[in-house]
Amino acid sequence: MKKNLFSLSAMYLRFLLRFVKNFFVSIYNNFSKPKKFSKENNLNLLVISTGGVATTTLISYLKLYKKVNDENDIDGYKHLSKFPKLESVDLKIVYIYGTYQKIYNSLKRRNIFQTQMVKLGCPLCYIFWGTIEKFFFKFCIKKQINSFKNKKNVYVLHFDNIWESKEELKNFLEIDNYDFVKNFPKKK
Repeated sequence: MKKNLFSLSAMYLRFLLRFVKNFFVSIYNNFSKPKKFSKENNLNLLVISTGGVATTTLISYLKLYKKVNDENDIDGYKHLSKFPKLESVDLKIVYIYGTYQKIYNSLKRRNIFQTQMVKLGCPLCYIFWGTIEKFFFKFCIKKQINSFKNKKNVYVLHFDNIWESKEELKNFLEIDNYDFVKNFPKKK
């Protein structure tokens, strides 16, 4: 009995500490300066998104044609909450977003909603739930979208239009290979 109580106490303490840590990381991400992207990164394309909009699939495919950020977000560029400070003028950015409800449902279905809110710097999404959570989620996503719209060298792409825009995407990325459109990943 004592062993069970100790295990439950330890599990609760770990949960509480993880919650507090992630909450403060989320606050930091919200108020921190934009991430700096230097020429040493050796990339010529960043694919950034809100999450829940087929970013991993697109990055995996674009790696065949460009030097692009990591599809598993190991480099920390996949879900930037703010437009990065760029040293390289040649760098192109593809920013993907979707409808709030589709993003929300996708993140919740895959149990990565809280993790994503930490990355996007949405501390209020991290502590509320239900209608209030959705309100702050929408506010946070809107803020990220506005950060990337109307910027030089940024191609803003709505999730529902990815497959119809593959030719436009090919032109934006200056890919000469005709197989780009033909072999483009299918919509799931």
